Amino acid sequence: MDEEVRWYKGPPSLALSEHWNNTDEGKDFFGGYAFMSQGPLPMAWATTQSVGRGLWGQKLLDEMEKYNHQAGLKIVGETLPQERNQVTLADEKDGYGLPIPRITYSFCDNDRRLIDHSIRYMTQVMECAGAREIWPQMEDTAHLHGTARMGDDPRTSVVDADCRSWDIRNLWICDGSVFPMVGGVNPSLTIQAIACRTGDRIREMAKRGDL
Repeated sequence: MDEEVRWYKGPPSLALSEHWNNTDEGKDFFGGYAFMSQGPLPMAWATTQSVGRGLWGQKLLDEMEKYNHQAGLKIVGETLPQERNQVTLADEKDGYGLPIPRITYSFCDNDRRLIDHSIRYMTQVMECAGAREIWPQMEDTAHLHGTARMGDDPRTSVVDADCRSWDIRNLWICDGSVFPMVGGVNPSLTIQAIACRTGDRIREMAKRGDL
């Protein structure tokens, strides 16, 4: 931006819109996303420039001189569950002799249409705000979900509706790993709600003597 932004001041993501979570008009994909302001600190932004854009040396220094004038938008987008996205055991062993997990994940066509739509839309927003030298960062993630999905069938899920492990009955899991899919909003409050609900269920089971 021509004027100073100083986007490091205040927590990021406080200016957000859920417009594309609440309307289907103008979409070529299922689901939705929220878009919001960014506010990376200088070290994180330097890493983005070097890893994301391949800037090193003097080019990186020149780009970092613009830091106080830079602004950005990002999304939290809904991705669809895919059977091919899974956790399996690799042949390689860890220090305890146990197989290490192999995580297989990729976006489906619908996910990519959502991402492409968000890039086009956020670029238009930045242009309307007077931004110059706009560039997209395509390969990035923020919130990890899945690997211990909740379900009603032990053959296709890790925990039941109470977040209780099918295989280890004195084990409960109550974080983002139990999500069967990712929504178009920040997951923190949902994770907290699941944790509170799981605690309530454990207490109820204890009262009934079901543990």
